[in-house]
Amino acid sequence: MMAESHTNSTDFHTSIFREIYKNSWLKKVSSNSKKKKERLWIVFCIHDDVNAFLEAYSDNKSAILHKPCQFFSLNETQHVTSSICPINEEYEFCITLLDQIIKLAAPSQDLMIEWVEVLRTKLKEMKILCPIENLYTKLPEPKNGLPLLSTRDPNSPLPPPPVGTRSDLTRMINDAPGTSGRSRNLNTTPRWRSESTSSCDSFSSPQNTQENEVFNFENLNRLLETPPLSAPASFNHYEPVFQASSSPGPSTRPEIDFQNRPVANSYTRFLMPPPRPYRTLREQQVQQLQNEMKHPGGVRLQLRRRDCLNAIAFVDAYESVWICGWKQKEHPMLYNALHIGDQVLNVEGVVVKTAYQVRRILKSHSAIYINIVIKRIPFGRVFVIHRETEGQSLGIIQENNTAVIKTVQAGSLAAKHGLPCGAMTCDGTAFTNWVLTEINGRPLNLYFKKNQVRDRLNAVGRDISILVQPLDLVKQFKKELKSIRNYKEYLLQ
Repeated sequence: MMAESHTNSTDFHTSIFREIYKNSWLKKVSSNSKKKKERLWIVFCIHDDVNAFLEAYSDNKSAILHKPCQFFSLNETQHVTSSICPINEEYEFCITLLDQIIKLAAPSQDLMIEWVEVLRTKLKEMKILCPIENLYTKLPEPKNGLPLLSTRDPNSPLPPPPVGTRSDLTRMINDAPGTSGRSRNLNTTPRWRSESTSSCDSFSSPQNTQENEVFNFENLNRLLETPPLSAPASFNHYEPVFQASSSPGPSTRPEIDFQNRPVANSYTRFLMPPPRPYRTLREQQVQQLQNEMKHPGGVRLQLRRRDCLNAIAFVDAYESVWICGWKQKEHPMLYNALHIGDQVLNVEGVVVKTAYQVRRILKSHSAIYINIVIKRIPFGRVFVIHRETEGQSLGIIQENNTAVIKTVQAGSLAAKHGLPCGAMTCDGTAFTNWVLTEINGRPLNLYFKKNQVRDRLNAVGRDISILVQPLDLVKQFKKELKSIRNYKEYLLQ
């Protein structure tokens, strides 16, 4: 029996494609405390880039058929919360919907945190959950329609400073030793106040308005060399600007030399780093792929032997071994590890030069897992393009509705995000066209199935990621792929 919690069954069963963002074994906590927890294979996926679903399967093999025993729509999710303390060595997290709460239990805290982060990030990207940010209310509106009156006249003077503050500060400086016979009138009025000719002049005392004397830095130097005097209670309204140190040794305050500029080696000013900009899940995926592509040593994969033997299309091109497809239906987990255009460097520590070597090593090994080192898409380029409005053109002109990019319009979105008009051939002797091999992280059919490319480029959403590779390399892939028996089984959709 299929459980549906206010889920549109039509949207679930008529979806064209789905993207899986997270799956693992979890325990579903029933609202009935007497009932035991069910251990299910939970899948978080997006259908047609629009509908978010949480699917539950009795085992992970049945997930390939996409016939869950339960599924829940997450399009009206209110909260995704995690527990702090484990309950019976299990970490629970909750997904709050409009009419119910889905409780799931993970065997470890790391797995629970990973689930919560993936759910929150993707649901925020889909505008289902609101990001944590400042919320501002509307300005108050008068009932009679008249404008609101100001609570204070802006031309009126500010309230006077605390009583005795100015005279106490002047007395402290004048009474300091070594200041006799010199100028004792310290003008403490800030620069912004001394330059003002408006109502701020009413704050100045009569003895200070008679004469504007030059600030005497020498008096201040002598003041800093003396121990601080005990200030009256009225002077405590202000924090001290400078603090003189009475004990020798290194000081944490700046050493000030007004004639030779401040000494920088005795005081370090720490600035707070700017906040990191919010990155969408699409941007995080592309950044991870770019990091793998830039790594000089390649990427080490540990795959099951049964997922490699007679399941991956290894082909020869340009004196190297390449991956140009795999059996997607029988081995869906390879989607998370491989890309069309990956170059195979070695298998189980053996440097390989031909696809025959790879197949021979896979047959000779009986271990459960196989170690493969690849160079991640060495001739590819990946980009994230941000549309300003829904349906905005990317400026990519296709060749006869295929994945081949005929040209990139100047000044278009694709050009602004760094996609060049032409690609360098693999031998580096000429230029050729780019070919789209992935859109939004999903591989394309090398033989350009109907309107697949156009539909993917016009997908819903303002952010789109594309992966392009040179045309001469893709042509060689297609030529070598046809030499494999039942090659159509290795085509990706």
